[in-house]
Amino acid sequence: MDESGDQLRIGLLSVYFGLFDDAMPAEFREGRERFSEKLRSLLSLHGEVTYPGLVDSEAAGETASEAFAKADVDAVVFAPTMASPPSYGWTGLQGVPDAFVVALGAQESALVPDNYDTEQATRRSLPVGLVMLTNVLVREGRQFTTLVGDIGSRDLEDQIGATLRGLAGAKAVRANPLISIGEPVPGYLDVEASPVDLERLGVSVVQVEVEELNESFSGIGIEDLRVGCEQAVEGCDATALDPKVLERSAQLALAIEQLCNKHNALGGAVNCHGPALRFNPAIGITACLAVTEMAKVNRLFACTGDLPAGIALILGKAVAGSALYCELYQLDLTSDWLLVANGGEGDRSIADSRLPIRLTPEDHYMGDHGPGVAVAFNIAQGPATLTSLSPVPSAKGGWALIVAEGSIIDSKHDAMEGPNGMFRFDSGSVETSYQSWCAAGATHHAALLPGLRERELKAATTALGIELRKV
Repeated sequence: MDESGDQLRIGLLSVYFGLFDDAMPAEFREGRERFSEKLRSLLSLHGEVTYPGLVDSEAAGETASEAFAKADVDAVVFAPTMASPPSYGWTGLQGVPDAFVVALGAQESALVPDNYDTEQATRRSLPVGLVMLTNVLVREGRQFTTLVGDIGSRDLEDQIGATLRGLAGAKAVRANPLISIGEPVPGYLDVEASPVDLERLGVSVVQVEVEELNESFSGIGIEDLRVGCEQAVEGCDATALDPKVLERSAQLALAIEQLCNKHNALGGAVNCHGPALRFNPAIGITACLAVTEMAKVNRLFACTGDLPAGIALILGKAVAGSALYCELYQLDLTSDWLLVANGGEGDRSIADSRLPIRLTPEDHYMGDHGPGVAVAFNIAQGPATLTSLSPVPSAKGGWALIVAEGSIIDSKHDAMEGPNGMFRFDSGSVETSYQSWCAAGATHHAALLPGLRERELKAATTALGIELRKV
């Protein structure tokens, strides 16, 4: 879902073939209609569904195509009710050439009964209808993914949910521009992305110049600043903060929020360690509090000007509900985990809700006006996924998303004065898994997501036309 609150727009394309009506019971078509309505209800849990009724001819396919185009659907779920000429479904897709296709084989039974007869062969022929269209999709080079299962099963519902969340993530990456405040740290070759790289991914970027940032910063009113300070400390332990330090960081947060609104941006990247922020006489602090405040409203930012990491965060937030910018600091070879943390910013929704969030002065990264505000918290324990996104010329689409599933087993390194957690890989020992992480092309910045998210991310990368590399 993008920041404006738009739901994923889903077209349901269900086909029916009347050739067998004379041989089937009178209620057969009604049953196929009920089946499609059940699917519509299931899909509506994940977005706004356009369903033009059963498509039983090419003319009906044209009507469906027009309905999908009018609704500007992001994805079309092709869910045949039985074997039908693929021209019906293919015609239904013509009005939305950019919509991603989910080919859904939602069987009404997981078993093939011993008394299977020709009537049941017609009634249960949707797998035949599925492959009839997927062949055409492959011939025509149309992007799609295939899901198969029992319509009453939790597994199929999970597949559908994960796939549609992944498509929502792909939509979020491309639906709004990103903003970039400050150039990447000189020499940080691993976080760079050229304009050609970004264009290939379908991402647009607005470069915010220092003058525009300063104007926004200086224009924040006293009352807005008071409210901003109150919102920043709500639910936090801020006893270590000087009020002036809080005010300046809250002012920067409001300025960046204003720039996001101006450019309709969903996030992006900031580089605190340069003339835009820390060493800018008009601002002179880090943007850690600003990044944290923006995450509250689903606007995700990476640090050091790392736009690929910002994109990974936006994608991760859409599919998992939380996404934390982090680095993999050190491997604990004895106890088989690695330390994930950052310098004091990020998405508070991934924090352990049982423990306080701490606001402290960012003494480690002083600027022209002293410290900014650092945000520190313990990451919630449980299943988790690390991701890293990078341009890779040899990868499909010129980009690779590296994905490692595992778990946060504890969080106790409070002296880091930032979000921190102890991550254990599911794929093997910390040594071999980290070696695979490096070999896959990960950068030194990662996005940590709650839950095991390979399914969602696979759908997202397929829709984006890029490569997923699993560790």
